[in-house]
Amino acid sequence: MSQEPSTVTYSLEEVLKRIEDKIDRQSEATATSIQTLENKLDDRINKLENKLNDKIDHVGNKLNDKIDKQSEEITTIRATLKAQQPLFEKIPDLTEKVGELKNWRQIVFIVVTATVSGLVGWLIRGGALKP
Repeated sequence: MSQEPSTVTYSLEEVLKRIEDKIDRQSEATATSIQTLENKLDDRINKLENKLNDKIDHVGNKLNDKIDKQSEEITTIRATLKAQQPLFEKIPDLTEKVGELKNWRQIVFIVVTATVSGLVGWLIRGGALKP
């Protein structure tokens, strides 16, 4: 067997054209893959952004509800304090009256003690009125 040299029957122009076509197809496939990846990435980012916005809205609503409740409580407390303001203004007068009552209690205590002491002394002497 003899080995004959192989000959190329294609022209250089055809070979280059085929290479160019393959490069073009590969370039188109790469561009399509990149576009697909970009679309998937955009979808994923949009989903995450929507989730984040939903969570932010949820937390914001909770905070607004809490702030509203606290505002209502503060309003109630202010109304209560305003209603009790006249009572706070009467405290000094009441304190003075209580002080006066303490003095009267002391006087009454002294009178009752003296009366009881006198009565006990009278009973000890025999209970008769002596001139």
